[in-house]
Amino acid sequence: MRSVVLAACVFAVCAGLAGCGGTHHASSLPGLTQAKLTRLEAIVEKTAKADGDAQPSSVMVYASRRHEANIAAGAGTGVFGETPVYLVIMRGNFVCNGCTGPLGAAAPTGDVVTMVVARKTLQGLDGGIGGNINPSGVGPGLPLSLS
Repeated sequence: MRSVVLAACVFAVCAGLAGCGGTHHASSLPGLTQAKLTRLEAIVEKTAKADGDAQPSSVMVYASRRHEANIAAGAGTGVFGETPVYLVIMRGNFVCNGCTGPLGAAAPTGDVVTMVVARKTLQGLDGGIGGNINPSGVGPGLPLSLS
């Protein structure tokens, strides 16, 4: 009986906090005009191709601040800043051939690529491959479709 009550409480808390593992989708994001959306999609598509997966299984974009976006992307708390940004999270099968590492080491691989871009200019600020992402703290995301 005790475990049933505990499970019910956990479910209720998760449901109240935007769902366990669920994704809330936005219909728009702050500052994301149609022209910027088109440019952002082109940047994301180019990055996906460069990282070995031209057709990622999903791409989501979130509006945030730089510090919070890097925490959500799994980069830890070391990147500071209140710059308004978009956090892009791509899921697929990626190989970062352009990444640097120890001499002779294999290129990093992962099923997630993250990009943090300035909201105003769409300039790339931060990024990574793999990692422990948790976008729940940056609000609802907007799904992107790549051609």
